[in-house]
Amino acid sequence: MATFSLLGATGRTGRPLLDLLLQEGHEVHALVRSEQHGLPDHPHLTVIQGDATDVDDLERVVQGTSAVFSCLGTDQKQILSVAIPHLVTKMKEQQIDRIVFVGTAGILDASDEPGKYRFQSSESRRRSTVAAEDHLKAYLTLKDADVDYTVICPTQLVEEEAIEDVLIESNRFTQDTGPIPRINVARFAYEVYTEDLFHRERVGIASRG
Repeated sequence: MATFSLLGATGRTGRPLLDLLLQEGHEVHALVRSEQHGLPDHPHLTVIQGDATDVDDLERVVQGTSAVFSCLGTDQKQILSVAIPHLVTKMKEQQIDRIVFVGTAGILDASDEPGKYRFQSSESRRRSTVAAEDHLKAYLTLKDADVDYTVICPTQLVEEEAIEDVLIESNRFTQDTGPIPRINVARFAYEVYTEDLFHRERVGIASRG
């Protein structure tokens, strides 16, 4: 079994991914911001208190791991723009090449407006683009860093049971899409790693609209 580092483990997508990794017998290093993290007391889980924007805390969480999963959100504070460059540096120092990063469908290519991302086009219903812009900076950092990334780009995330009919497309959506349960995204993130899929790609995940 492998040892993974997980950022965003206490979040609504990160927690089901953490549970899945532990269920499958892997060791997990989870970086959390608070002592009151609510994560399970598990023999294969190492909880590291710290901040994803702090380079030393990132070094502690990735040390001794073989790959990184990130379910970090932005919190409207440009967290990803700060954290991901530091993370890439520490990955390279530790000779970790693989990262599976959960982003947003807004950073897929627009299907009908060449040269635009989805959040910049008529496909988007966003009133604010702050979060999408932060995710875009993270994606571009990974793309330029010569690491083996997969950026998973879900549509609206919902707290529902897993669905069977899931739409998965590289780089852009060519069909109408609907919301996607978080548990489907967590399972897909694990599948991307274990089945060796979508290297150096953005991949959208949604329900069929």
